[in-house]
Amino acid sequence: MARGGISFEGIGFRGVTFKAGAGIKALVSAANRDVVVGVPVVVSGAQTVDLGTDGDTVFGFIDVYEDDGHVTVQVDGFRTDVPIGAIAPTVGKIAAVDGTGKIKDSGTTAKLRNPIVVEVDTIAKVATVFLG
Repeated sequence: MARGGISFEGIGFRGVTFKAGAGIKALVSAANRDVVVGVPVVVSGAQTVDLGTDGDTVFGFIDVYEDDGHVTVQVDGFRTDVPIGAIAPTVGKIAAVDGTGKIKDSGTTAKLRNPIVVEVDTIAKVATVFLG
């Protein structure tokens, strides 16, 4: 018997709350909070994510935008509603942000996710790092 379609939706999902950066807030104010669901983000400051600049490595995807300016970011698992630009990304390549809320092929060939600094306390001299 033939197997039906394969769905990756929701597998391995893990969400973390961050503050939304100015780029995300601008998209929401121009439309509504649903417009940013699935949008790729990068860490842009302490406890904050934003759209990033063209070529930045994707940190995660917005799952929910809250009216208080916070977002739940999916940092693990599969995401099936990620916006892409006019040139479709290549299957098997590393995804990068395009700076407008879509993904594209990354210029890097590295296959492992690098640790990303999420928060720094210069007084205590410690950092919070996301390991992947």
